[in-house]
Amino acid sequence: MKFWSFGAVAGLIGALFAPKSSGNQFSWSSIAVAAPKPMVLSCNETRARIGLFLDLHFVFRTFDDELSRRTFKKIFENFDPGKMYFTSADLGKFIGLENRLDDLVNKGDCRFIDEISELFKIRIKDRLELTKTLLSKDFDFKIDEQMPVGKSEWASSEGEISERWRKRIKFQVMNLKEALEGGETKARERLRKKYESASKTLTEQSKDEILNSLINAFAQALDPHSSHLLPEDQDDFNIRLGNQLEGIGATLQEDDGYITVQAIVPGGAASRDARLKTGDKIIAVDSGDGEGAVDVIDMDLSKAVRLIRGKKGTIVKLIVLRKGASGTDRIKIEITRDAVKLTASEAHSDIMTVEKKKIGVINLPAFYTDFQCRARPSSECQGASFHVEREVKKLKLQKVDGIILDLRNNGGGDLSESVRMSGLFFPEGTVVQTVDRRRLTRANQDQDSGVLYDGPLVVMINKYSASASEIVSGALQDWGRAIILGDEHSYGKATVQVVQDIPGSNGRKSNGAIKVTMSKFYRPSGTTNQEKGVFSDIAIPSLLQVYDIGEKENDFVLKSDTIKPASDLNPIVDFSAVLPKLKKLSEARVSGDKEFKELVVKMEKARKEKDKATVSLMEDVKKNADRKKERLAEEAEAKEAQDEKVIIRKADIQLKEAGRVLSDAIDLVKPGQPWVKAASKGVWGR
Repeated sequence: MKFWSFGAVAGLIGALFAPKSSGNQFSWSSIAVAAPKPMVLSCNETRARIGLFLDLHFVFRTFDDELSRRTFKKIFENFDPGKMYFTSADLGKFIGLENRLDDLVNKGDCRFIDEISELFKIRIKDRLELTKTLLSKDFDFKIDEQMPVGKSEWASSEGEISERWRKRIKFQVMNLKEALEGGETKARERLRKKYESASKTLTEQSKDEILNSLINAFAQALDPHSSHLLPEDQDDFNIRLGNQLEGIGATLQEDDGYITVQAIVPGGAASRDARLKTGDKIIAVDSGDGEGAVDVIDMDLSKAVRLIRGKKGTIVKLIVLRKGASGTDRIKIEITRDAVKLTASEAHSDIMTVEKKKIGVINLPAFYTDFQCRARPSSECQGASFHVEREVKKLKLQKVDGIILDLRNNGGGDLSESVRMSGLFFPEGTVVQTVDRRRLTRANQDQDSGVLYDGPLVVMINKYSASASEIVSGALQDWGRAIILGDEHSYGKATVQVVQDIPGSNGRKSNGAIKVTMSKFYRPSGTTNQEKGVFSDIAIPSLLQVYDIGEKENDFVLKSDTIKPASDLNPIVDFSAVLPKLKKLSEARVSGDKEFKELVVKMEKARKEKDKATVSLMEDVKKNADRKKERLAEEAEAKEAQDEKVIIRKADIQLKEAGRVLSDAIDLVKPGQPWVKAASKGVWGR
């Protein structure tokens, strides 16, 4: 299977999967450790997959010395991103490899990655023992010492890295003891268990995972968005982009080594079965693969989730621990897996009133699609664009005066969904141009005729709006169809990835996939969002603006350039005459608004903290109290934000101001004004 996609910036949160039910009898007399599955990768297969990347990539054609040096860098950074395990002396043991990785891989010699992995396991054990020693000693929180933060170089000695660990553990104890009942004792115990569990996960890497680290290091040496997917990673990717999985319908989290049920998804298999409860601790799972029940205590969450998840109609068997009035019970539950719709990523809408105007707000967290449905051309597939269409129709029935399309924090997704969604708002025309590895340009147009909504429109973006979000916002800006509001600019990802399946073996439907950058995309105007992002017509302050977020912060990014504008580009409205007035009105409101004044104070504080190279390890009672108060407020806001039904949040002052800007625009942008092109077409339908 092939499909076009734009790799999302944010990673998959691997906890939204759950269980099912049945009444069949089964035996739990023996609970086993998860048995190793047949290997997918070998060194020869690794070489073949690296070759496939080079056959398809937008820029690179050969594994040369430059890619060898980049890959060498990424191998060590992927094993140890925080530079807390390896020292510079450890890297020095392999320095001769820096320009030879290409030669070794081409000869089918991958022993070096095993040697690096083995050294990493030794360092994991070393650091765990150091951590236990540090947690057994007292810390003096009255000493004003500083811990470096931000990017760091590899430690030059064991003494330096031991000092890094001492400060890290002290900092974690100091912060965790404020948050936990039981204070410092509980904090130390929690940290010990956390590091033991993490060390166990890191040292239990399979041969496939070790070779996968090499392939991914190579992929990241090509560009930030190419990657290699093992079969289980591919499943996770398809779930995220497809917005649906087959499982039991529960949110799971790891808690002190136990896989704990955090929530039951309404309407899912576990909800209908009604036996699995929030708070249950899953201690063993029989996935139905013939291997029997597997102990999942201290198992990595993602691995436990994959045991529980499975094909619709199959049975998963669970043993859970549940606290009751008479103590802790051990309960056996069978659940029949079913399709679970991940509604949290669906488009939702609501209405707010601004200056006596009804403003519709559509929030879209991702550009998901339904791959199975798309294989049947006659079906109406329930992807992101169809759900946005559904919400627009709802808002039109309620006779809204204008619509805000909120793409903040939307990291992207499927190309076709972004093209179709843009076509809901302007007549047929180029939405995005793509240039492939042969440097051939293709114009992507929405094929549906007609415009669903021609009224006042605003698109909101922030620094996490990426890829497909930038296609939609860029196209609507180029066509003069919407005013772009939010952070100063979006993320800046204008590359297109293709996911290429690897045929399965040993009963697997797939042996994984490669996600490779094959194209770059350009706006209808011929400009690019790459590195730069989409710039807001009017920037509205947010805390994100303080931080360095965007494509340009990554290693080995593809550079920005321009191509010819699309031949059919003919902007509907020229906003240039009215934007200065809208901006002036917005700035006046923001400068006098109490909530924005408080935000400016937070931004200044965050800017100072960001620019600091160190953080204090001295306990300050007043600061601790203030921090606890801030944390409680943040937790309350986060809880509200997690409810997908809450579209218009009280704390979202950026959205409120966007509503006011749209209200002003409705008053100012009317057909017949000299700065409106094509007024005779009834632009905005006023």
